[in-house]
Amino acid sequence: MVFNFVDPCQKFMFEDDTIECVQNFKYLGILLETTSNLDNAVEHFAITNKCLLFALNHRCADLCIMDVKVRYDLFNTLVHSITSFVCEIWVDSKKIKVIEIVYQGFFKSMPGAQKTTNTSIVLAKFGKFPFEHFTWGQLLLYYKPMNMFTKNHILGKAWEAQLAMLIAGKKCWVGFMKKWLFKNQP
Repeated sequence: MVFNFVDPCQKFMFEDDTIECVQNFKYLGILLETTSNLDNAVEHFAITNKCLLFALNHRCADLCIMDVKVRYDLFNTLVHSITSFVCEIWVDSKKIKVIEIVYQGFFKSMPGAQKTTNTSIVLAKFGKFPFEHFTWGQLLLYYKPMNMFTKNHILGKAWEAQLAMLIAGKKCWVGFMKKWLFKNQP
Protein backbone atom coordinates (compact mmCIF):
# COMPACT_ATOMS: atom_id res chain seq x y z
CA MET A 1 0.00 0.00 0.00
CA VAL A 2 1.13 3.52 -0.76
CA PHE A 3 0.12 6.90 0.55
CA ASN A 4 1.00 10.51 -0.13
CA PHE A 5 2.11 9.64 -3.65
CA VAL A 6 3.13 12.38 -6.13
CA ASP A 7 -0.01 12.05 -8.21
CA PRO A 8 -2.93 10.44 -6.34
CA CYS A 9 -4.52 9.49 -9.64
CA GLN A 10 -1.39 7.72 -10.87
CA LYS A 11 -1.20 3.98 -10.25
CA PHE A 12 1.75 2.70 -8.27
CA MET A 13 2.88 -0.45 -10.03
CA PHE A 14 5.30 -3.09 -8.86
CA GLU A 15 6.05 -5.81 -11.35
CA ASP A 16 2.57 -6.50 -12.77
CA ASP A 17 0.63 -5.65 -9.62
CA THR A 18 -1.09 -2.38 -8.75
CA ILE A 19 -0.34 -1.34 -5.18
CA GLU A 20 -3.41 0.18 -3.53
CA CYS A 21 -3.14 3.86 -2.59
CA VAL A 22 -4.58 4.58 0.86
CA GLN A 23 -5.00 7.55 3.20
CA ASN A 24 -3.76 5.63 6.24
CA PHE A 25 -2.70 2.22 7.41
CA LYS A 26 -1.65 0.54 10.62
CA TYR A 27 1.87 -0.81 10.71
CA LEU A 28 2.88 -2.81 13.78
CA GLY A 29 0.31 -1.04 15.90
CA ILE A 30 1.10 2.47 14.66
CA LEU A 31 -1.38 4.38 12.55
CA LEU A 32 0.39 6.10 9.66
CA GLU A 33 -1.67 8.82 7.97
CA THR A 34 -1.18 11.12 5.00
CA THR A 35 -2.73 14.03 6.85
CA SER A 36 -0.29 14.16 9.75
CA ASN A 37 3.36 13.86 10.61
CA LEU A 38 4.75 11.07 12.75
CA ASP A 39 4.35 12.87 16.08
CA ASN A 40 1.34 10.70 16.98
CA ALA A 41 3.37 7.55 16.30
CA VAL A 42 6.26 8.85 18.41
CA GLU A 43 3.86 9.65 21.28
CA HIS A 44 2.53 6.09 20.92
CA PHE A 45 6.10 4.77 21.22
CA ALA A 46 6.70 6.94 24.29
CA ILE A 47 3.56 5.66 26.04
CA THR A 48 4.38 2.07 25.10
CA ASN A 49 7.91 2.46 26.39
CA LYS A 50 6.77 3.99 29.68
CA CYS A 51 4.57 0.93 30.17
CA LEU A 52 7.38 -1.44 29.19
CA LEU A 53 9.82 0.30 31.48
CA PHE A 54 7.35 0.23 34.38
CA ALA A 55 6.71 -3.49 33.80
CA LEU A 56 10.42 -4.23 33.55
CA ASN A 57 11.27 -2.35 36.75
CA HIS A 58 8.31 -3.89 38.59
CA ARG A 59 9.21 -7.42 37.46
CA CYS A 60 12.88 -6.92 38.38
CA ALA A 61 11.78 -5.76 41.84
CA ASP A 62 9.44 -8.79 42.22
CA LEU A 63 12.26 -11.15 41.26
CA CYS A 64 14.84 -9.21 43.29
CA ILE A 65 16.98 -8.61 40.19
CA MET A 66 19.42 -5.97 41.31
CA ASP A 67 22.32 -6.91 39.02
CA VAL A 68 22.92 -3.87 36.82
CA LYS A 69 24.17 -5.92 33.84
CA VAL A 70 21.09 -8.16 33.86
CA ARG A 71 18.76 -5.16 34.08
CA TYR A 72 20.71 -3.40 31.32
CA ASP A 73 20.48 -6.48 29.06
CA LEU A 74 16.75 -6.79 29.77
CA PHE A 75 16.28 -3.11 28.92
CA ASN A 76 18.16 -3.45 25.63
CA THR A 77 16.18 -6.54 24.66
CA LEU A 78 12.70 -5.63 25.86
CA VAL A 79 12.53 -1.82 25.80
CA HIS A 80 15.28 -0.32 23.65
CA SER A 81 14.44 -2.58 20.70
CA ILE A 82 10.87 -1.23 20.77
CA THR A 83 11.97 2.36 21.41
CA SER A 84 14.30 2.36 18.44
CA PHE A 85 11.88 0.65 16.05
CA VAL A 86 12.02 2.47 12.71
CA CYS A 87 13.53 5.50 14.44
CA GLU A 88 15.25 6.39 11.17
CA ILE A 89 11.80 7.31 9.85
CA TRP A 90 10.75 9.61 12.71
CA VAL A 91 14.15 10.97 13.81
CA ASP A 92 13.07 14.50 12.87
CA SER A 93 9.99 14.42 15.10
CA LYS A 94 9.69 17.16 17.69
CA LYS A 95 8.33 14.49 20.03
CA ILE A 96 11.65 12.62 20.21
CA LYS A 97 12.33 14.43 23.51
CA VAL A 98 9.45 12.48 25.07
CA ILE A 99 11.19 9.21 24.23
CA GLU A 100 14.52 10.65 25.37
CA ILE A 101 13.01 11.22 28.83
CA VAL A 102 11.84 7.58 29.03
CA TYR A 103 15.24 6.37 27.80
CA GLN A 104 17.15 8.48 30.32
CA GLY A 105 14.69 7.58 33.07
CA PHE A 106 15.68 3.93 32.84
CA PHE A 107 19.35 4.67 33.42
CA LYS A 108 18.58 7.00 36.31
CA SER A 109 16.43 4.24 37.88
CA MET A 110 19.30 1.73 37.90
CA PRO A 111 20.62 0.59 41.30
CA GLY A 112 23.38 2.96 42.39
CA ALA A 113 22.34 5.81 40.09
CA GLN A 114 21.04 8.98 41.67
CA LYS A 115 18.16 10.85 40.10
CA THR A 116 19.98 14.15 40.71
CA THR A 117 23.10 13.07 38.81
CA ASN A 118 23.64 14.84 35.50
CA THR A 119 22.08 12.78 32.70
CA SER A 120 25.25 12.86 30.57
CA ILE A 121 27.22 11.34 33.44
CA VAL A 122 24.64 8.60 33.99
CA LEU A 123 24.57 7.74 30.26
CA ALA A 124 28.39 7.74 30.09
CA LYS A 125 28.53 5.35 33.05
CA PHE A 126 26.60 2.84 30.93
CA GLY A 127 28.46 3.64 27.72
CA LYS A 128 25.39 5.23 26.14
CA PHE A 129 24.77 8.40 24.20
CA PRO A 130 21.50 10.34 24.21
CA PHE A 131 18.82 8.41 22.33
CA GLU A 132 18.66 11.14 19.71
CA HIS A 133 22.29 10.40 18.75
CA PHE A 134 21.40 6.72 18.28
CA THR A 135 18.56 7.70 15.94
CA TRP A 136 20.92 9.87 13.88
CA GLY A 137 23.18 6.87 13.36
CA GLN A 138 20.24 4.72 12.35
CA LEU A 139 19.12 7.38 9.88
CA LEU A 140 22.52 7.48 8.22
CA LEU A 141 22.65 3.68 8.03
CA TYR A 142 19.17 3.65 6.42
CA TYR A 143 19.57 6.63 4.09
CA LYS A 144 22.76 5.54 2.35
CA PRO A 145 21.67 2.22 0.78
CA MET A 146 18.18 3.37 -0.21
CA ASN A 147 19.27 4.83 -3.54
CA MET A 148 21.10 1.62 -4.40
CA PHE A 149 17.91 -0.41 -4.76
CA THR A 150 16.98 -1.13 -8.33
CA LYS A 151 13.64 -0.33 -9.90
CA ASN A 152 12.67 -4.01 -9.80
CA HIS A 153 12.82 -3.94 -6.00
CA ILE A 154 9.81 -2.52 -4.14
CA LEU A 155 12.03 -0.31 -1.96
CA GLY A 156 13.64 0.99 -5.15
CA LYS A 157 10.19 1.97 -6.40
CA ALA A 158 9.41 3.60 -3.07
CA TRP A 159 12.68 5.53 -3.20
CA GLU A 160 11.90 6.63 -6.76
CA ALA A 161 8.46 7.83 -5.62
CA GLN A 162 10.06 9.78 -2.73
CA LEU A 163 12.47 11.49 -5.13
CA ALA A 164 9.58 12.36 -7.46
CA MET A 165 7.72 13.90 -4.51
CA LEU A 166 10.82 15.88 -3.56
CA ILE A 167 11.18 17.20 -7.11
CA ALA A 168 7.46 18.05 -7.20
CA GLY A 169 7.91 20.12 -4.02
CA LYS A 170 5.69 17.85 -1.90
CA LYS A 171 6.50 17.00 1.69
CA CYS A 172 8.20 13.63 1.90
CA TRP A 173 10.57 11.64 4.06
CA VAL A 174 13.54 12.26 1.77
CA GLY A 175 12.94 16.01 1.93
CA PHE A 176 12.72 15.98 5.72
CA MET A 177 15.86 13.87 6.00
CA LYS A 178 17.77 16.03 3.53
CA LYS A 179 16.81 19.12 5.53
CA TRP A 180 17.72 17.35 8.77
CA LEU A 181 21.12 16.25 7.41
CA PHE A 182 22.02 19.78 6.30
CA LYS A 183 20.82 21.23 9.62
CA ASN A 184 22.87 18.76 11.68
CA GLN A 185 26.05 18.47 9.67
CA PRO A 186 29.28 19.13 11.60
